[in-house]
Amino acid sequence: MQISEHYKGREQTSFKHKLLEAYLERLFMIVGRHHKTMCYVDCFAGPWQAKSEELEDTSIAISLKIIRKCREGLKKLNKDVHFRALFIEEDPEAYKKLEGFLAKQNREIETKSLHGKFFPLRSDILSWCGNDSFTFFFIDPTGWKDAVELSTLEPLLKRPNSEFLINFMYDFLLRTHTQKAFESDMRKIFGKVPDTTGMSPREKEEYLVTSYRTNLKKVVPIGDGRPRTACVKVLKVLKERTLYHLVYLTRHAKGITEFMEASEKLDIVQKKVRAVAQQEHREEKSGQGELYPADESVSEEDGRIDLLEVKKFWLANLSSTVRYFGAEEFADMLEETGWFMGDFQKAFGELVKVGKARNLNDDKGRRRSQFVHYKENSGKGEKLAKIEL
Repeated sequence: MQISEHYKGREQTSFKHKLLEAYLERLFMIVGRHHKTMCYVDCFAGPWQAKSEELEDTSIAISLKIIRKCREGLKKLNKDVHFRALFIEEDPEAYKKLEGFLAKQNREIETKSLHGKFFPLRSDILSWCGNDSFTFFFIDPTGWKDAVELSTLEPLLKRPNSEFLINFMYDFLLRTHTQKAFESDMRKIFGKVPDTTGMSPREKEEYLVTSYRTNLKKVVPIGDGRPRTACVKVLKVLKERTLYHLVYLTRHAKGITEFMEASEKLDIVQKKVRAVAQQEHREEKSGQGELYPADESVSEEDGRIDLLEVKKFWLANLSSTVRYFGAEEFADMLEETGWFMGDFQKAFGELVKVGKARNLNDDKGRRRSQFVHYKENSGKGEKLAKIEL
């Protein structure tokens, strides 16, 4: 797998940008059918560490590229959507580059930049968004102070018709959440000082990320749908350790299923990018090339959840009483477990094969690429049941 030279040394950023690109396109093409105005807000825009003169390796250029693509795609569906994009940056040098880049863009998309810190600009951001537009907030800071705390995000989280992608900097928080000097910060982020005494590394990670996601949802008014979250893990390139989680917040079941499907497709990309970077690191240290490209040995199954666990989950949630499993049910399962849609599909297929579950909407002998078509019947899904032995 070829990694763009622009991302050498920061391969994890390439994955983050690919996820942003993949999900934004899905989101805007779905939501754009129902909204006349859609806004994109990059709260910590940069550009940072950009190696491309045209900023191709930044969220700034990537988001505008996707917006242009979606605008044209929606036009073909006779949907004339007004797209707006706002970029906030504090650093004077970075802001100068940002201004210069935006000045060169065509005017089919309304763009604006604000120079200053995110925290004091929150009211200005909300004023720019207005009350009626759909808005996607990308919150990708270089630190957590005045960035990801619950109280900091609260004014934005309470805005209706909004979705969020937040960089939860797990590596930083893991190292500081037990330190006395950071207790005040931890209370602002988690609502309390987390106690992870006696937990394994895996348990600590699950506890801290789940606590943050749970508290985010408590701030969001139920209003036009109950808040839901999902997240995807981004690993350090050369070590088997989590660098950060990208936490997604929505009020819609479809948002969760679409986000997790986009994340699953990119899971193999992250694995291959890391494998190539690790191989290059080994070759650089040894001075010798390796015979086979590292990414060729990477499997989609590497690091995925054991299907036995997924089958147990299915059996615990199915019953002999037939019921529909659609977008709402799958969103619940994805949100609760963090597993991918493919894991649930494969596990259900295996249960059907051994006679422990059935899909009543699956005609006998019919071949399927997916064992449960959860989008069928306007999102109501299909009728599933457990077979009691």
